[in-house]
Amino acid sequence: MEQLRFSHTPKIWLILALLGAAIFLVSCGNTPEITATPSPEFECPELTCPKPVSYEELWSSSAHADTTAEAFTHWDEDDPQEIPVECAKCHSRPGFIDFLGVDGTKEGIVDNPSDIGTTVTCFVCHNEITMVLDDVTFPSGVRISHLGPEVRCILCHQGRASTDTVEEAILGLDLTDDDAPSDELEFINSHSISGATPFGSQVNAAFEYKGRQYQGRFERGEDFFDCLRCHDQHSLELKVETCSECHTFNGTDVKDIRVDTTDFDGDGDIQEGIAYEIESLHELLYRAIQVYAKETIGNPIAFDASTYPYFFVDINDDGEINAEEAISENNYNTWSPRLLRAAYNYNYISHDPGAFAHNSDYILQVLFDSLADIGGDTDDLHRP
Repeated sequence: MEQLRFSHTPKIWLILALLGAAIFLVSCGNTPEITATPSPEFECPELTCPKPVSYEELWSSSAHADTTAEAFTHWDEDDPQEIPVECAKCHSRPGFIDFLGVDGTKEGIVDNPSDIGTTVTCFVCHNEITMVLDDVTFPSGVRISHLGPEVRCILCHQGRASTDTVEEAILGLDLTDDDAPSDELEFINSHSISGATPFGSQVNAAFEYKGRQYQGRFERGEDFFDCLRCHDQHSLELKVETCSECHTFNGTDVKDIRVDTTDFDGDGDIQEGIAYEIESLHELLYRAIQVYAKETIGNPIAFDASTYPYFFVDINDDGEINAEEAISENNYNTWSPRLLRAAYNYNYISHDPGAFAHNSDYILQVLFDSLADIGGDTDDLHRP
């Protein structure tokens, strides 16, 4: 049987070969025509990686690098062309280095005027002194210690006046009648104050009325919000994403943020951001200042935030300021103690556009008390 099976094997292979050939021929003969089908139009997205931005590029776009800014060109036409010692600390590179004592001079004061033509450069904030500095002494004389890198910001944004500055100016002239104008009393400028506002009553940078309580350091959950928490230290841009960690608000305008639903300005709107509550009280204070100046002092007043010394005589008594009025020769010069206190606070808040975020309760308290003292209507308002 084994021999028989073997002897038939060639025939079986032949049959299989013929059958395969037949199948191949049939299949080839019936192969359908293949046509290309166009693919739908599709554009591949271009993938790009963000280009890293250097610290130098970020800095160059900031106000600290603006060589045309008033902060760095104010003295260009002076004779001699130099920045005086009282201004050089924050308005020039060599002045700040002098203040720190990095140049070998005494630390904490500016010894010499500075040449014009410099800005706040890298070395101003990054040197052997600032790397370890952790305290600031404010104009009130209060020293705040155990700070971090934000100390570099606060040194120039702590302002140049306080409650004590205003009171000492009044007491120094022995002015006992709050409503009697004095041609010797001069306006006091708080200057760049945004670094002091977060500390509130700890440093008394705004004018605080006697017998009133004021908010201290601004904290959320026992966490102090320092400058660098919300601002990029090189570009100075606001880091909106930081706000989103705790707050929900529409869009990217941080002025829409609100936590307390108290109707501070009495307009019935508790949905608007706290910034707008502050703006309302700020406007009410300005109107009250104008009414007081006209009716009590007898000399109309107007304000221009962009032109020093900010308060001017409203010559045509129209409640507005114009180019002819906003000149130094027309500065307001009939201050009473009461008017000076209110005007100091009004200007303070005018030059801290981020006050609503820096310490809203403190600012609302200051505005309410200023308005009440100068005779404004506070019946529908609420004080934090």
